[in-house]
Amino acid sequence: MKRVEIVAAQAIQQDIIDALALKEVPAHYTLIPTAFGKGCTDPKLGDSVWPEENFIMIIYCEQPVVYRIAEAIELVKQKYDHEGIGFFIM
Repeated sequence: MKRVEIVAAQAIQQDIIDALALKEVPAHYTLIPTAFGKGCTDPKLGDSVWPEENFIMIIYCEQPVVYRIAEAIELVKQKYDHEGIGFFIM
């Protein structure tokens, strides 16, 4: 069993959900709707200076599903090459 975490801007959340569905990833996940932070792109702090916010999606799955998640994330990264999308497997 693997734990997959996806961290991305709220603005592209639906694109990620759609890409996961396209790659037939089962829709079993936990969604943390608001997360603040700074990665390799602009900060997303939810304040007046940096108003954007992130979300965190957590998925527990077997290894074959991890490959499909990676394919889905790559689709979204191609569409939004200016957005940082964190994708972590534990």
